Amino acid sequence: MKKTLLVALMGLMTIATAMAAIDNTPVSMTISLKNDMTVTYSATNMDSVRFVGGRFGDAGAIGMKIYLKGSEQSVDYLYSQIKSVTYDSQPVASGNIFTRVTSTSQLVAGKRYILVYEGTPAVFGGISNTSTPYGLSVTDNDNFSYTDGVVQLTEGTAAKVLTLGGTTDAWTFTLDNNTLCWTSGNSLNTGSNGNEWSITIDEDHNAIITNNNTSERRLCYNTSSPRFACYVPGQQSGTYSQPLIQLYVEDSSAASTVAAPTFSPAGGAYTSAQNVTISTTTTGASIYYTTNGSTPNANSTLYTDAITVSSTTTIKAIAIKDGISSTVATANYTIGQVSNDNVNANWNIAGTSIPTSKADPSFTNRSTDDYAWRLEYPHINTASGNQRVVKATSAYGITYSLEWDNDLIANRWTCYTMCSKNNASNVSRSDDFKADPVVTVSPCDSYSQSSTYSRGHLCPSADRLASTEQNKQTFFMTNMQPQYQNHNGGVWATLEGYVRSKWQPTNNTDTLYVVKAATIEDVTLGNTSSTGIITTTTDDAYHTLVVPKYFYMAFLYFEKSTNSYKAFALWTEHLNSNNPSADTVISNRISIDELERRTGIDFFCNLPDDIEEAVEATATYWENSGN
Repeated sequence: MKKTLLVALMGLMTIATAMAAIDNTPVSMTISLKNDMTVTYSATNMDSVRFVGGRFGDAGAIGMKIYLKGSEQSVDYLYSQIKSVTYDSQPVASGNIFTRVTSTSQLVAGKRYILVYEGTPAVFGGISNTSTPYGLSVTDNDNFSYTDGVVQLTEGTAAKVLTLGGTTDAWTFTLDNNTLCWTSGNSLNTGSNGNEWSITIDEDHNAIITNNNTSERRLCYNTSSPRFACYVPGQQSGTYSQPLIQLYVEDSSAASTVAAPTFSPAGGAYTSAQNVTISTTTTGASIYYTTNGSTPNANSTLYTDAITVSSTTTIKAIAIKDGISSTVATANYTIGQVSNDNVNANWNIAGTSIPTSKADPSFTNRSTDDYAWRLEYPHINTASGNQRVVKATSAYGITYSLEWDNDLIANRWTCYTMCSKNNASNVSRSDDFKADPVVTVSPCDSYSQSSTYSRGHLCPSADRLASTEQNKQTFFMTNMQPQYQNHNGGVWATLEGYVRSKWQPTNNTDTLYVVKAATIEDVTLGNTSSTGIITTTTDDAYHTLVVPKYFYMAFLYFEKSTNSYKAFALWTEHLNSNNPSADTVISNRISIDELERRTGIDFFCNLPDDIEEAVEATATYWENSGN
């Protein structure tokens, strides 16, 4: 169905509409998918990367969007389909490899070159605002590396690449769309005069680059400045006191890929110490690693044997062969905690500070929102009288979220997740009914017609027994709807218990995404509009409250065995007697598409369009999948 907002998250799909929560400058990355496919993206081919809810492995993270150069579309990945992601803050592409020029036959107009001094070593860094050229030391510099005959630049380097132009004995160098020249003194500059050079290569592979305006001005390197500049021979000795330099040419043939290292076991949370082995598929490559968070290079620790990880540790590693480095591979190990087996383990809120209650009365932009990217969220109604509310605890993350209509004084929907983390059973029911202080208008803690209508939970108390604080949050009156007790304690409670007993995270199942609500506006049944309200009642504070005519539940879950999402909905008429049995409701389950037609609400709208279209068209029941 058409969406007002789209978050596209599935692998190898291109989607034109794009919004995301966190933007990042391009980084290269290697993505390992659960279908055993591995995809690598270079920073030089990406315009930007946008992470939805955080990076892979972060609490609350959902997926990523990769925007490629020359394309208005994105390549999108849902984290539930990914085994691992290796991010590289120093991406290397084929165009970043330069090899020493050893013959004038390697001088070709249109190719790219860099100036190198091999003694220190250093590379040409450009020209300052005062027309002073300068050099960049390679030593301990993360932006480029040097080995005999090979210089490897990385994304974001300050080294300057020159494009050769002209012809033999009248070469030119283009620098940032300007022409490199010499006019007077030692300094290089850019301009139209003195911009032609003659180039020869001596037997030691030094580049003799002489300006054509004067046969004495030669490009050399001043080690004390440090800078590349045009020098003349000493007046007394007749020789150059500054050392000669070398010219390096971009060499795509030298950039044969060195495979990034992989870790076994993979990064994650473990209850005991792990012996981590590191390997690369590139024969003859050496692996270097760090455990202090720094970026590894050829001066880092050489990997020779398994690394014992007995406490929380980050290992970063690179593979190097013939002076060419792989991308940096990273693995994070947490020791002493049990790993969450859920594919979409986004029960928590991204970040370190979790509010126990939050209401946003002016919500308009999901791209800056901490919560609304989550898969359980329906489309949020931005009517002026509506508020979005989040209840959470620091220990167990989000208890539930809801949308509240202050004009109707009614819950539009409550959504939450069920997984082993937030469904732990540690405490008993609190019965702490109370008004919700974070919304503009909340019912008080009791109904004036309490003998007729009970306070019916949407997020059930029995699903939130991990802590007393978590359970008490389910008793805010914004999480209630007036219900006949025959319905609340009958079919509704039976359905909740059935879901609770059937949905147990196992090796083949995952987080269950739940939306529960009742109709507070007109509904569409069989193409006919009809009322969604039975009547109204009041609370003890004399607020007028709607009594819904229908209650419903919507479910979305990920099935690991088929690497796919499934969804369905349950719909019940709100009756004071003669309620259907839970078995009847389950057997008459409906698709999410049908639920959307009845209610006008877009459910699970954060799924990619084609995933949403597929899973919402049929009422796929989890028992049918063997779970």
